[in-house]
Amino acid sequence: MNMIDRDILADKLDFTYKKQDDVGEVRQLLAVIGNYWYLFAGGVLVSLLIGFLFIQYTPKQWNVTGKIIIEDEKNSPSKLLSNGVNSDLSALFDIKSNSYNEVRVLESRNLLRRVITEMNINVHLYDKSGLMKKELFDNAPFNIVLSNNEVTRSNNYNIVVLDNQHYQLTDADSDLDIKGTFGSPTKLPDYSINLEKTAYFHPNGNYKITVKSIKKAENELAARFVASLSDKQSTVIGVQLSYGNAKRGELILQKFMELYLQNNLSNKVRMADSTIKFIDSRLAVVSAELGKVEKNLEKYKVNNKISDINAQAKALVQGASDYQQKLNETEVQLAVVNDLYRYVSSGKNSQVVPSSLITKDMSFGSAINAYNEMLLRREQLKLNLQESSSIIKNLDQQIETARNMLLTSLKSYKHSLNISQSAIVRQNAAIGNKIADAPVKERVYLDYSRQQSLKQDLYLFLLQKREETAISQKATISNCRILDNAESDEDPFAPKKSFIYTIASLFGLFIPAAGLGIRQVTNNRISKKDDIEKHTTVAVLGQISKNNHKQKMLVYNEARTVISEEIRALRTNLKYITDGGKSNVIMFTSSMSGEGKSFISLNLGNSIALSGKKVVLLELDLRKPKLLKYLGTQASYGFTDYVITPDKDCIDDLIHPSTFNENFYFISSGTIPPNPAEILMSSRLKELIEELRVKFDYVIIDTAPVGQVSDALVIEEFADVTCYVMRQNYTYKSQLNIVNDLQKYRKVKQLYLIVNDIELSTNNITGYGYGYGNYNYAEIDEGNKFLSFMKKLKPTVK
Repeated sequence: MNMIDRDILADKLDFTYKKQDDVGEVRQLLAVIGNYWYLFAGGVLVSLLIGFLFIQYTPKQWNVTGKIIIEDEKNSPSKLLSNGVNSDLSALFDIKSNSYNEVRVLESRNLLRRVITEMNINVHLYDKSGLMKKELFDNAPFNIVLSNNEVTRSNNYNIVVLDNQHYQLTDADSDLDIKGTFGSPTKLPDYSINLEKTAYFHPNGNYKITVKSIKKAENELAARFVASLSDKQSTVIGVQLSYGNAKRGELILQKFMELYLQNNLSNKVRMADSTIKFIDSRLAVVSAELGKVEKNLEKYKVNNKISDINAQAKALVQGASDYQQKLNETEVQLAVVNDLYRYVSSGKNSQVVPSSLITKDMSFGSAINAYNEMLLRREQLKLNLQESSSIIKNLDQQIETARNMLLTSLKSYKHSLNISQSAIVRQNAAIGNKIADAPVKERVYLDYSRQQSLKQDLYLFLLQKREETAISQKATISNCRILDNAESDEDPFAPKKSFIYTIASLFGLFIPAAGLGIRQVTNNRISKKDDIEKHTTVAVLGQISKNNHKQKMLVYNEARTVISEEIRALRTNLKYITDGGKSNVIMFTSSMSGEGKSFISLNLGNSIALSGKKVVLLELDLRKPKLLKYLGTQASYGFTDYVITPDKDCIDDLIHPSTFNENFYFISSGTIPPNPAEILMSSRLKELIEELRVKFDYVIIDTAPVGQVSDALVIEEFADVTCYVMRQNYTYKSQLNIVNDLQKYRKVKQLYLIVNDIELSTNNITGYGYGYGNYNYAEIDEGNKFLSFMKKLKPTVK
């Protein structure tokens, strides 16, 4: 607070205004909490109770986790088997898995849908007998079986168990009300429902069945499911499911991982099936051709009575055998190439192309493998994406490009085989010319033999490849396996108790603090030291705590209360601003009635009297006099009577001794007049005060509130000091303008403020601290230990 001549008064008066430091601010904060501790304690307790109820009645959520590892394909059984059979063939089954692609596969809606339909995840049973519904699973009183799992519309049914055999099924949305029998299907609009009793069945109960559409259940499950790589450097994929029932969540996630392994294995087996199917079709054709050639040969030998080839023919044929063998191999490869060309060029086959049938051109086999990998990748992407997806379309373009390149390679390879075949034929023709002279029958026989040998070699080649494929198929296993089975956490992750209790506690502290802050902001009355400092520069002469006693006189010889000490401090302060060599007139006024000027003037007068000074209290509040009431006495003759009866000049008849102290006297206001202002303007008031100055050391005048009437301004000319009383949480801040006006225009002499009715437990808040060291006030609220503790926190004024 800004005060007049603060530095001078600080040396003379028994108080000063302590500048707040960091410690003082902490003490003030503690004082606020201490004063309104019940609000903060109550707010925290209520908030914690709300948090407790929220935790109790909020459905709990568990985290269920599992791990899947993608094995190194180099160590897979089919890869090891292929090392002894055919390394190219094994590539059909051990497709290199991209871990990131596998994560996408795990998140595919197809897998989620399979889990939902196979485990009826879209069907939930709740117990409604408690305050909140509770989901039942392993302890369900009955199992729910639907006739159709492909539910397209969500429904809610209420089930009331009537007895051991019957139940009542209702649906408020559709006005459905059916009496059903346990163990028998009940026909509903979209499907039939069958409730099969379990060991937990009880003949009474109230339940709710929620049947969600597959689409809705799929979306909810997808939102709860997460798959991610545990480490970028590893091929371990962690899967996590958040679910409201720990046991059911474990079963769902375990089923999900098992279906993923089945799907992974089926993709590899399907590739082998495609190869076997192709080889079987070719075996059927070649077998028929071989049988036809053998029958023709047999018929020719019978018709021409040929049983064996003579030595001369054998010798001649032996020379051509090497070339014939080469020709046979070339024609076999050419036949395979022609078949593959027709198979690929048809454009209708999306199955893999067996590269292992091409034995001599390894680079050509690599082109086929690249084409196959694109087809398999497309099959994997179809698990998550639609045919219309841009990714699928882009891949289809790549497949078409690869197919065209493969056809081009086939043509090139076929051309090279034709060239080889032509060369062998020319060489073979040369030998043929040498045997031209051989018998015609022998030559025809040799032609049939060549055809038989060709078809037989092709048949044996295909049969061998089919056997290798079948063996590799049986050895094929998934390159994925479950590393950790599905397991839920021991405690639910939601609701988070510590977080909720922390937020509840903070909220419980915030609400009272916010309320007090709003109250302070909207408060238009004087409540703290800053309210005075910001609005006036008039010095505060003293401060009086709240009077919690019924009696008005609190100052006597042995009084040791807070108020009595504050009155003594006020008395000391008056000593420094008054002239000790003459009688002093001290006027008390205020802004409005009820601020305590009569109470303070009474106790201050008695306190001065206790110091040995003669004091008279002159009550000039002619409108609402309270002095006689405070003194508990009667006086028939007062100031008004003195003014209106000029025939009585004896002032001694006005002065009455008090019962508190022999040096303390009073003059009552007398009869309440109809014209108080005119009474105060009487010349007899001047005579009275001059006489009182002679008889007494101090004349204390209690006047009417200057903020309401001008009586005090009439009396001001006789006063040496004017004490303006303000009351905490009562006097309006705007009324400080009255004080400023009195000071600015010097309407009164030596104007000082006295702050009254300060809350003892809030002195630290308001900044009205007073200092008496560690002086022991034995009578200060000894019964309230908490307030005694809080008073120790008050910053002292030195």
